[in-house]
Amino acid sequence: MNRFTYLIAMLAVLYGVANGLMGAGDGIRRPEIAQPLHRTPSRQPSQTAPRGPTISIDVGAKGSSTGTAFAITEDGWWLTARHVAHGCDAIWLQTAPRKGWRVQEVHLHPNADLALLRTRSGRSPLRLATAMPGRGQNGFSLGYPQGRPGDVHARVLGQARLKSVGRYRINEPILAWAEVTRRPADLPALGGLSGGPMLDDQGRVVGVLVASSKRRGRVMTTAPSSIRELLAQFPEAQVRPGAPSRPIDDRSFTARGKTLRGELTIAKVICRVKRARRRP
Repeated sequence: MNRFTYLIAMLAVLYGVANGLMGAGDGIRRPEIAQPLHRTPSRQPSQTAPRGPTISIDVGAKGSSTGTAFAITEDGWWLTARHVAHGCDAIWLQTAPRKGWRVQEVHLHPNADLALLRTRSGRSPLRLATAMPGRGQNGFSLGYPQGRPGDVHARVLGQARLKSVGRYRINEPILAWAEVTRRPADLPALGGLSGGPMLDDQGRVVGVLVASSKRRGRVMTTAPSSIRELLAQFPEAQVRPGAPSRPIDDRSFTARGKTLRGELTIAKVICRVKRARRRP
């Protein structure tokens, strides 16, 4: 992709995002600021400031919702999006119909749409990538869009920043992706896939899905640097050496999603809010 084509593509991303992100057009509400069940790490500026446009969103009301989380240790540590877990009166990871693990702890990144969850039980973890994916690289996001199993194949468009205002304020590096395929093909929107992992072609986590444009075709993920910043403050949540990873491609990603959901490495998050919180 030459520079001119890249600039046109990123302008298209901005237009789509300006007209609604996941949480606005796709049915998952963006969160308000609220106290976590335990502590929030101290605010630190991001160590990585990607090139590219700044995308601004207005955080709306918080109500009961669903999202996606994935295991990063075998003893009950999970990653998800901040707006999935933030402001909930109670959170569960669903293990079966009407059954789930109650989340005991929530730890929020101070300047990114990321959260750490802790449960008493765990599952086999995903491995985290150490490098930023390059433009054009394939990615596969697996989880629970619209509250049901679903997966997305996308390719990196480029780096950008996501600025949230309103109920809380964060300014973080992100990656913008162009959607290639979604499964099932008739999936109307991606709300609920928030918090799901974006895997590279080796099956390693390169980001957490946090937003999509209202117009079908663009998704946004956190930068790997933001994940490292959050985990650095919680040694007990560090990914153990040797966490498994397996290659994944456009022919195998739906089967991989089914397997990881079946093993509960990827789980549905259920957030309960007693009363929807609105702007003051």
